[in-house]
Amino acid sequence: MDMPFRTINELRKAGKLDEAWNVGCPAVQENPHDPYLKRAFFWVCYGYIKQVQNTISQRAKDNGNFEPRVEEIDRINFLLGWIEWLAIPPGGYEYRSLLLICQKNLESFPRLAILLFNCRQGLFEPDDKSPYQSERGESPSLMLTFSRKLAGCWLNHEAVRQINLMDMRLFFDQVRKEARDTQHIIWLDYDEAKCLIKAGQFEEARSFIIPVLKKKQTEAWAWGALAATYFHDNPNQAITLYSHGVKVSHDEKFALKLLVGLARLLAQEGTHAQASMCVLRAVNFYQANGWRIKQDLVNLQQQPWFNHSVNVAQLPQYLAQRAEGAVSALYGPTEKACGLVVNLHKSGKGLHLYFSEHNSVSVPLRLVKGRDKPKVGDYLLATIAHGEEGDIVLEAIITSAQNISGVEITQDTLKVAPKGFGFVNDTFVPPHMISDGMDGQMVEVLRFRDFDKKKGKPSWRALTISAVEERDAL
Repeated sequence: MDMPFRTINELRKAGKLDEAWNVGCPAVQENPHDPYLKRAFFWVCYGYIKQVQNTISQRAKDNGNFEPRVEEIDRINFLLGWIEWLAIPPGGYEYRSLLLICQKNLESFPRLAILLFNCRQGLFEPDDKSPYQSERGESPSLMLTFSRKLAGCWLNHEAVRQINLMDMRLFFDQVRKEARDTQHIIWLDYDEAKCLIKAGQFEEARSFIIPVLKKKQTEAWAWGALAATYFHDNPNQAITLYSHGVKVSHDEKFALKLLVGLARLLAQEGTHAQASMCVLRAVNFYQANGWRIKQDLVNLQQQPWFNHSVNVAQLPQYLAQRAEGAVSALYGPTEKACGLVVNLHKSGKGLHLYFSEHNSVSVPLRLVKGRDKPKVGDYLLATIAHGEEGDIVLEAIITSAQNISGVEITQDTLKVAPKGFGFVNDTFVPPHMISDGMDGQMVEVLRFRDFDKKKGKPSWRALTISAVEERDAL
C-alpha cells in the first residue's frame, strides 16, 4: 500500500488539488509528526495559494494592481493557518517559494510576513541578494524587496509589531551587508527611520533620515519624515520642515500628508487661519481628483477652529516664511560666499566653483537657481554648509562680479608659443581660448590662482580673454 504522502504528491502533480487535500487533511492530523506527510501537505496548500495569486496576477495585467480582494485575503490566510500548524523547519524551499509567489503583495498578508521573518534562516539563495538588471535599469533584489515589505507590514499592521524592533533592525543590518543592491538600498534607511518614528525613537530615526534627505532634498516625503521626528518635542522645527517640504513638492499628492501634519501643529500653536488653509488645500486636491477624502482631513474640518472661507492662495507665501532655516536641520548653520565658475563638467550636469586658492567645490547644475544657465567666468552667490568632508554648496544664484581671493583681472601682451598655448605675463592661457591673430595683442584676462600639478605649485591661469582694442571700440 502506498504511503499517504506519495498519494498526496501524485494527486497534486496530476492537478487534482481537491483530492490531494481530501487525502492529506485527515492524514496529517492523524500523523502530525510525519515530516514527509507534512511537506506533501504543505505543497497542496502552496498550490491553492498559487491559484489565488495567479488570478490576482491576471487581473494586474490590466492595471498593474496586485492588491488582493477580501475573499482572496481570507482564502490565503486560511491556508497560511495550516502552514503555520505544520511548523516545517526553515532551510528548505518551502518558505522561499511562498515569498516568491507573494512578493508583489506581501504587505496585504501580515500573517505571512511574520511567518517568513521567523523562518528567515536559509530563506534567500545567493541570486536572491543581487538586484535584477533589465533594459529599464536596476530593480531591487528579492532580499531587499522582502525587507522593505516587512517594514511596511510592521508599520501598518499592529499584529506584525509582535516582531521585536531590535530583531528586525538586526535583519536590516544583515540585508545591508549581504544584498548587493546599490541604487535602491537607500530606501531601507528610509523604512528603518519610519519604524523608529513609529516606536518613538526620534533621535535615532534622524540619524537614518538625514542622510536620505541630503540626497533627496527635492522630495516632500523626505522632509515630512524628518519633520515627524520633531513633531512632539519641537513643534516649531517640525513646522519649518513641513513648510519646506510643501514648498519643494513637485506633485501636490506628495504634499498631502505634510499639509495634515502642518494643520495640526499650526492649530496647536493658535495659527488657525493658516491651519485652515492647509486643510482646505488638501481637501480641494482630493475633490479635484474625485478621491474620497480621508478621515483625518474630515476630522480636522470638524474642529471648532476650522474656517472654510480662508483664502488658500495666501498659503504659499506664509509657508515660504515658516520654511526659512529648514536646510540648517541637515547641515547646521550655513553662510553665504561668492565663487567663480572655472569649469563646466563635460556631462553638462555640473560645474566647478572656485572660492579661493585652497577651496573649490563641484556643484550640480540643479542647485543653481534662476532662468539663466551659468557659464565659465560667472560669479555665483552660494549658500554653504561646512561638512566633515569639506564645504557643501546647498544652492547658488548668478550674481555680479565680487572680490575673491585668488581672482584678478590683468592686462598685458599675449605671447603665443608654437604649441598653441600662450602667456599674458605670468598667466597661462590654454590654446582653446586663443583666436587667430591674437599673438602680440594687448589683452585683458580674468585669471585665477590654480594649483599646477606639473610644477607642483600654484600658478595663474586665464579663465576669459578679450582684446583690449576690440573692447574699447565697442
